[in-house]
Amino acid sequence: SYNRARQAAITQEITEIVGGAAALE
Repeated sequence: SYNRARQAAITQEITEIVGGAAALE
């Protein structure tokens, strides 16, 4: 469904942001 796809994209972005922040630490 559209909602599931949107949530997956958001989760992916959050994972990348958190991973990038962790890499900067």
